[in-house]
Amino acid sequence: MGTLKFIIKTVMVVVAIGGIPSVADASKASNKARIAHAKELLGGRNYRHSAARKAESVGDISDFIDRMTAEWLPTKHSKKARTLSSAIIHEADKYGFDPVFILAVIQNESGFNPEMRGGHTEIGLMQIKPVTAAWIAKKMKLKYKGEKSLLNPVENVRIGIAFMSVLRDQFESHSRLYISAYNMGARRVRQIVADDRMPKDYVQAVMKRYVAIYSAFADEEKQDLDTLTKNALSRVREVTRAVASS
Repeated sequence: MGTLKFIIKTVMVVVAIGGIPSVADASKASNKARIAHAKELLGGRNYRHSAARKAESVGDISDFIDRMTAEWLPTKHSKKARTLSSAIIHEADKYGFDPVFILAVIQNESGFNPEMRGGHTEIGLMQIKPVTAAWIAKKMKLKYKGEKSLLNPVENVRIGIAFMSVLRDQFESHSRLYISAYNMGARRVRQIVADDRMPKDYVQAVMKRYVAIYSAFADEEKQDLDTLTKNALSRVREVTRAVASS
């Protein structure tokens, strides 16, 4: 018993002097990274007047990410919802992404269907090609168990977010370029830019969903989690219909 008290006291002291980040500190750091990426995506001026900025007052939005993931994931995969949302939050924080952005990419790529297969070998939530997954895993020193593992939602987002991070580095955090490269490839994006053009369709589709998710926070009144989730789901559905009909 004396040993246990000593261990607890030691841990408390280490946390107090900054040796191990507390839960509150970790949450604060994660929120800071989320805000920084939101500014990168929207631009400083647009960010100041955005619903994403209003979400700053919420601080930790992990519960919101949990709920959105649970609502979007098909019923047959519902048992994986909490594990998946935790992976999205963790991997987004690891690479300095806003987890809401990751939700928007997944929504746009697969509609949150882990079994989705594209017309060019893309698989799963973030529509990753096996050849891309193998390359990213080798480059980033990540575990990769082959094509079938991309049907695992957690493994898929782990590879997908790492891939987005590599593209972000390649295009020096120019959001329109690295988001486009996720869809059409880095080489194609460079060709388009070389012709004095800027890719836009895919970027607009992702960003419309991103803004729609955050628009749930636009109401000045403090809202409960149920209301936030309901509003976000409704607004993303509207955007999805609009994008599909355009």
